[in-house]
Amino acid sequence: MTTPSRIEPLLQPLTVRGVTLPNRIMMSPMTRGASPNGVPGEDVASYYERRAAGGVGTIITESVFVDDKGTMGKFGLEGGSDKPNPWPLMFGDAPLEGWRNVVAAVHAAGGKIFPQLMHLGVQRSPGKGESWSNIHISSPSGVFGSPEEIAQLPEEAQAAMNCPEKAMTEEEILSVIAAFASAAAGAKSVGFDGIALHGGHGYLIDNFMRAETNRRTDKWGGDHLGRMRFATEIVREVRKAIGEDMPISFRFSQWTHHNLDAQLFPTRKILEDILGALSDASVDIFEASARAFTDTVFEDSPLNLAALTKEITGKPTVMLGGTGVYRDKYQSALVPPKVIDNVDEVMERFEQGQFDLLAIGRSLLNDPNFVQKMISGEPFAPFDPGCLKMGNLT
Repeated sequence: MTTPSRIEPLLQPLTVRGVTLPNRIMMSPMTRGASPNGVPGEDVASYYERRAAGGVGTIITESVFVDDKGTMGKFGLEGGSDKPNPWPLMFGDAPLEGWRNVVAAVHAAGGKIFPQLMHLGVQRSPGKGESWSNIHISSPSGVFGSPEEIAQLPEEAQAAMNCPEKAMTEEEILSVIAAFASAAAGAKSVGFDGIALHGGHGYLIDNFMRAETNRRTDKWGGDHLGRMRFATEIVREVRKAIGEDMPISFRFSQWTHHNLDAQLFPTRKILEDILGALSDASVDIFEASARAFTDTVFEDSPLNLAALTKEITGKPTVMLGGTGVYRDKYQSALVPPKVIDNVDEVMERFEQGQFDLLAIGRSLLNDPNFVQKMISGEPFAPFDPGCLKMGNLT
């Protein structure tokens, strides 16, 4: 059992751009798919409120879609014919009013909250009655990924993902950038405390950053710095939309959902260039997304991604990747459910100055009072895989 004194350093506030985060604990964004027609309801507000009341200082919401026809996956912006779109939106009167209620509930419980704005990019899938060839997929170069990744798709998907004419036009690129800025402005208007941008895991911003999916030769492509232009322009336009008094957080990763061995930054120099470009564009907080927080990045360094990021940028950095329940032995922990306590190891890294903020995900799905148990030293509840079920808002 971890004593309260070990957790005390995580309970100190952190001020970023004048916004004071109550403590160093964040809730990771986790898709719930429980916002019919894109509108978060009272159940969503209560779901986030319980986590704030349970001790989470800052909540980053599940992914929220910006206003572009390529964002919504199989449901489209209007929803499918048999059921409404369940993914939350950050545009339109009804979704924004829903988010206003969510923000108010979290604030009443003493927490701060950022929306995670994102665009699916090449990970959009066809909807009911649609084929791979007639859906709109936003992609830098009209390709899904490397030849090896594409070869794993169904034949018609391979054909669609390799169509050169599906590369985004200049007009489409600028439209998506504007959609992110507009969504950020909408988020500010309903009271959010900061903006989180999803730049990892193989979604659109990440697609532009990777050579496998960005084969452009214009100003939006080229070398690794050229491929950063889309991301940095989004950050700059978001900053213009929200002003100087709200922090911007940016999530990035080596891996993608379709290739866990992918390498966005094969060398430290490339990582330094990527982080430098984002920092110069006015990113304030870096979410260093790793599959497991115990993973190192480069063979010649013992540091994980969060520690490297903080060392390079000097800016507030979030450590994530199984910090609560999900880590190297996650699969073996599912049957039967077991208690996994990583707190001592996490605190050791914090005390060494390797990160500034701790993001917790699945453990907070499992128990909204997980942070309170970290503080009190009360034993953690066994992990129940049922908490991962889409739509679950317990």
